[in-house]
Amino acid sequence: MTVLRGRLSIGLNDQNHHVYEAGTLLKIPFQTKMNVTNLHPETLELIVVKAPAPKS
Repeated sequence: MTVLRGRLSIGLNDQNHHVYEAGTLLKIPFQTKMNVTNLHPETLELIVVKAPAPKS
């Protein structure tokens, strides 16, 4: 997950939210629960890449 613009507020598994600024690259392990929110007034823009794709 790459933050392009704004600030990302994300809680992973049962952790509290952490804030990441634009330009941050996050590597999130497979089967990690994510609680992604925009808690700030500016627009949040991000890219999510899932690789490899999960198997059925």
